Amino acid sequence: MGMAEKQIIPLGKVFGLLMKQYLSTFDKKLKELPIERYFYAFWVIHNNDGQITSKQLSEILHTNKTIVVRIIDYLTAKDFIERLPNPRDKRSFLLHVTKNGRQYIPAIEKAMKETDEVFIDLISPQNKKVVLNEIISMANSPEHVENDAIHIEFKRINK
Repeated sequence: MGMAEKQIIPLGKVFGLLMKQYLSTFDKKLKELPIERYFYAFWVIHNNDGQITSKQLSEILHTNKTIVVRIIDYLTAKDFIERLPNPRDKRSFLLHVTKNGRQYIPAIEKAMKETDEVFIDLISPQNKKVVLNEIISMANSPEHVENDAIHIEFKRINK
């Protein structure tokens, strides 16, 4: 009898545990940074530097505007990003990475790659491609699940 046949823990619990392990591993790699959360949001802003609005960030992160305002306020207070006037829409602004913030992008990218490698290496070589494709397919097929926007906020407890 295989592991899956003995499984009595809900799949959501398993995903939750994996998420905690993933975030803990990722956080340890970035413990020296002056921010303790919103690494991915910051990275997304960097990859769309000066071209992304808060509304677009909200759509990319699959979260609501209130959460995005918190993210932007936090990263602005830490001098990682700044708001610039949007020449195409005076009601919005564009997000731009500051010189201070830009210096941390290589560390964040390195931590993302290394953390992914740690978890991908746990999958057997013969199943790696199938498992990764199925996980990505699940994440990209939310139409079968009815729910509201979900926000996971990760904060480092002991800095």
